[in-house]
Amino acid sequence: MRASIPAVRLMVVAAISALTTLALLGRPTAGIADFSGGWDRPLDEDRRTLQLLNRTTFGPRPGDVDKVRRMGLRAFLDRQLHPERIDDSAVEARIATLPTLAMSSGELVEAFPPPKLARRATMEDASTTEPERPRRILIELAREEVWRAVYGERQLEEVMVQFWMNHFNIFAPKGADKWLLTSFERDTIRPRVLGRFEDLLVATAKSPAMLFYLDNWLSAAPRAATADGPLMRFARKRRNGLNENYARELMELHTLGVDGGYTQQDVTEVARAFTGWTLFRPRKRPEFVFASRIHDDGAKLVLGERIPAGGGIDDGMRVLHLLARHPSTARFISLELCQRFVADDPPPALVERARRRFLDTGGDIEAVLETILTSPEFYSEAAYRSKMKAPIELVASALRAFDADTDAGLPLLFFIGRMGQPMFQYQAPTGFPDRATTWIDPADLLVRMKFAAALATGRIAGTTVDANQIDHVVGRSDDVRSPQARLALYVASPEFQRR
Repeated sequence: MRASIPAVRLMVVAAISALTTLALLGRPTAGIADFSGGWDRPLDEDRRTLQLLNRTTFGPRPGDVDKVRRMGLRAFLDRQLHPERIDDSAVEARIATLPTLAMSSGELVEAFPPPKLARRATMEDASTTEPERPRRILIELAREEVWRAVYGERQLEEVMVQFWMNHFNIFAPKGADKWLLTSFERDTIRPRVLGRFEDLLVATAKSPAMLFYLDNWLSAAPRAATADGPLMRFARKRRNGLNENYARELMELHTLGVDGGYTQQDVTEVARAFTGWTLFRPRKRPEFVFASRIHDDGAKLVLGERIPAGGGIDDGMRVLHLLARHPSTARFISLELCQRFVADDPPPALVERARRRFLDTGGDIEAVLETILTSPEFYSEAAYRSKMKAPIELVASALRAFDADTDAGLPLLFFIGRMGQPMFQYQAPTGFPDRATTWIDPADLLVRMKFAAALATGRIAGTTVDANQIDHVVGRSDDVRSPQARLALYVASPEFQRR
């Protein structure tokens, strides 16, 4: 019997809505751990395998569980921690069909100019068709992240790309950032996700996307008002002296954390250290430059450490080194990683071990992840299925579970946005909070159910799934409902919403 599309939709909403709401609010249901305890209760071998796959990948594909069992958990983890050893040529071939991903920021500005410049160019050359809007840049970047999540073999690397993109969040619609974000993801974040935290921090500080988003490119010492030259005349026109936005977020969100022990005076001193870290022509040739003539070259005192006068660009580098190796940074980053991989409220003992590993290794991200992902707490009853999937995780895990084919086009991206995660469009520098409460708005839950029904009934253009695979995924059943209805119910179920 084949259920109609409306019947599938009604079946999903009627059967799942109450149960989903209760489960996602943290009230345990059958098959889901009691999150109030259980850190000392280890998982059995089958659930250990599922736990590792659900946390270090975007969800198991058909055959993945058996593959990991044969390899062994540690061998699988070691492989994922060294993505350079993994052949990912298949997904790279897909990515190569998205031309904007290989373009420099300057090339993107030229190819996809701002609307006013685009209209002017069209008027000047009647033979020229209307240039494509900059929106295409962000669409192709979003398609890349979905494709890598669904088809990539370097799964842990991609999990960490999305983790750091959120940690160092940039609101793409802000001005020039729509042209700068592609390079930020490709050149700043992606190559460093499993390396030293300090290297990643320095790269983000020099990134044109970050300099523009948090306004540091506008920050200048007061004496810049009397300097001469083209850049200085631009400074007088656009700058209003010292700008503390980046300095504040650098300490509060990127390193120390809100309770990390810094003061307002530290914010001011750090802002002084980063004067002159700016951009040259951000809407034409966006490149990082250090403009010494607008740098505050006086002595500074940051977190009790004196930075002598005359340091130039090294003032900022010394601040980044100090922050990257600070004990508060070690704790803050370790806590965020434990929240991502273990639980919304991870046990303090695990956070402390991760913090010590961070400090002992000079901020080696791979080493900290190894500590977390091999810990007893990670493989405990309390951690199992304790995390709610973000929208992109839900979408990717559903497509992976049923070996679906997708072009990752606008209809699929639309669902991710409607569930509450419009990609690269979180306006605050905090990024999306990594807690279940972020994703349990009733309207967002309803969209999750609609996604499940649309996926099952083939109503997402560019995405196809064989509903008959439901028997291979969840086992054969005496359920008389259609494969489409069963698939929709499975994807909308409380258990599938968690990882």
